[in-house]
Parts: sequence; C-alpha cells; structure tokens
Amino acid sequence: MTARTPARLELVIHDEFDAFVKSKAIIDGPNGPQIQQYNWVDDQGNVLGVSCKLKTAEHLNSAIGPETAGGEGNCQELNREVFRLTSRWVNPVVYKTVTFDVQETVENEEEPGMVGPDWLAPYEMTYEGAEGELHVRAKGFVVEFSDPRFAAAPARFRGVHYCHYVAPGHLKAILQGDVPALTVVGRNVDRSAPPPSQDHQQSGS
Repeated sequence: MTARTPARLELVIHDEFDAFVKSKAIIDGPNGPQIQQYNWVDDQGNVLGVSCKLKTAEHLNSAIGPETAGGEGNCQELNREVFRLTSRWVNPVVYKTVTFDVQETVENEEEPGMVGPDWLAPYEMTYEGAEGELHVRAKGFVVEFSDPRFAAAPARFRGVHYCHYVAPGHLKAILQGDVPALTVVGRNVDRSAPPPSQDHQQSGS
C-alpha cells in the first residue's frame, strides 16, 4: 500500500529484534525485492504492532520498470485500512471516534542520516484523547534512492520506507474495550554499538 504496487516482494519476518535492526529492505534479494518485518508482542505473545522496512515506489520503478509502483503513500494509510477491515467485526464498539494523527514523520536535523534509531525508539502507537476518542499514530520515514543527500551512502540504506503499524487483532481488542487504549511499541538502540548478528529469521511471501 505504501508503494502502491502489485509486485511480488519477499517478506522476511524476524523473530529477534537485533536481527531486524541489522536488516535492510533490498532491491536485489535472491528472490527479488525483499522487505523486512518485526512484530511487537505483549507478555502473552499477542501482537500489538508491526514494524516494516519497505522499498520506495521510486526505487521499484527505477530498478524493475516505470509502471511497477504507483507513487509513494504514507504509513498511516495502512492503519486506516486496518481500521476499515477490523471495525466490521467489533462488538460492542467502545470507541466510536477514531482519529488518525497526521504527524508521522521521523526527523533528525542534527543527524539526518541516522534516523533509524529515532524510528525504533518507543512511542505511543494508540492512546485515548481528552474527549474519549481513540488516537492511532504511525511513525515512519522515507529515504529516496535518488536523494542527493544520501548519494554517498551504501545502496542498501537508500530507496527505503520504514513504518510502524497497529496490529489488526490488537486494534479490534482496543475498539471493544478488551484491552487499554494505550499501546507503546519500540525499543531504544545503542547508536555506537556494532551491528548485531542476523542469525534468526523466518522467510515467507
């Protein structure tokens, strides 16, 4: 949805957080373009949110063909779609007003090339507003492959779109009042630490 593409992309689901941190969305994987996923879970193993490292529409079009993708969307579009599908099955409805917060972009003016740690840092994905409405927040950033600011960076760091999304089952539970509205996902990473090992992962399509 973010790249508006029907292209087949290999999805790699990481069980280990450190492996996900090290991973990159790549255009030339062994099975074609490859995107990465990590699920945030609670103590019972319920998925609260999903983090994805995706390819941009611009990079897909330049590498595969000019009509591969339809243009870059934003992370909140998928949250809206999750709500549209999930709300059909909610009973009873506790939160009748759902607001999708507009601000979702991660920026780091001091270190524009080091946005990843800021994206991974904990944030409130869902919360209850002052008037009892439910807020859903996305958090993401885009590095276009052709952006001259990153021309000297390795190719694997470019042409990427990173997003956090609310998990469908968790959103349904919030809307029904089965779980609290506040959902915090993310983890702080050491910017000075060497890249972690990438030993544990699952592949799927």
